[in-house]
Amino acid sequence: MYTVEGDNDIMRIGFVLPRFSVTPVGGFKVVYEYAVHLAARGHQVDIFHPRRLSTYRSWEDRFKEPLWIQRCQRQLRQHFWFPSVLDARGVRMRFVPVPSAAYIPDLDAIIATAWHTAPWIAALPSSKGRKFYFIQHYETWDGPKDEVDATWTLPLHKIVIARWLYDLGDRYFHQHAQLSYVPNGIDFDHLNITVPPSERSAHHIGMLYHRNHWKGTDIGLRALNLVREREPSIQVTLFGAPEPGLDIPPWMEYLRLPSPMQLQAFYNSCAIFVHPSLAEGWPLPPAEAMACGTAVAASGNDGVRDYAQHEKNALLSPPGDQEALAANILRLIREPNVRIRLALEGYRDIREHTWDIATNRFEQVLRQNL
Repeated sequence: MYTVEGDNDIMRIGFVLPRFSVTPVGGFKVVYEYAVHLAARGHQVDIFHPRRLSTYRSWEDRFKEPLWIQRCQRQLRQHFWFPSVLDARGVRMRFVPVPSAAYIPDLDAIIATAWHTAPWIAALPSSKGRKFYFIQHYETWDGPKDEVDATWTLPLHKIVIARWLYDLGDRYFHQHAQLSYVPNGIDFDHLNITVPPSERSAHHIGMLYHRNHWKGTDIGLRALNLVREREPSIQVTLFGAPEPGLDIPPWMEYLRLPSPMQLQAFYNSCAIFVHPSLAEGWPLPPAEAMACGTAVAASGNDGVRDYAQHEKNALLSPPGDQEALAANILRLIREPNVRIRLALEGYRDIREHTWDIATNRFEQVLRQNL
């Protein structure tokens, strides 16, 4: 097993994701980023993608598992959306039937991610490494509250991405001794200003399109329709992973599954980015927009408040209030001095969140708790 002798000691680190996905998923993206950056420092990183998280496996399941692994490996080569993890030396993408001791080698650190992976990690023998739980949201939207809550008190060291999650773990679940705060990083190699905010059309607005209710897409669309009633010349471009639904008005454009280059171009084409989520862990899209010099009008959920401050580097409105969100968008359109000031201040502030800084903190938490 690993022993702490200096900052250059190599660790064997495993992340357990809830599944494999060939389309972009925000929480997965953060895990893959950490894997790449930890591997670049010489650590050996395994990312485990289980076929299922149920303890029951029928004979039919067992028969199909090799075929599933072959299909995942084929999709990995042909369609995987995060190519840098495939090129990173020291990162191994593993596909396993379940995340049990039979399929996980001995490691120094094993890290649960989504809430339903946490009980599996807690049940592993100590030879599989010191146990951690990487928490990116309070996931009651994805499972029964009592079961989600139970994972917060498992004997795992919790690494949370936002201050509000730290407060939740400390005050509600009394996990202070088993809790660390490590905010996300932003990839400034692929997300930066290419078009100065002053040179963008104030009427071009961007927003994430998402099917989950708590992402507030319906609220954002209604707010944008209110804005269009007052500013008929606005141009709205949505981006996202799902197929476009009938809720997208015909006057809006939709950019599906943008590449990193397309995503940077999208943010730089927009003067304003709208973030309507009702709840978030530490939302990536408004942070990415800030990194590209786009002014942000956001629902002031707890997650976005980790880096966005009203009137300092963004305009925030009460979550769920489409009229207030629309009013902030209109203000950014009609007051260019405010829009440009907030865009530049947001750009400066978000640059504190580099992946190097985030990886330093993440690595330090692992080392200190082995």
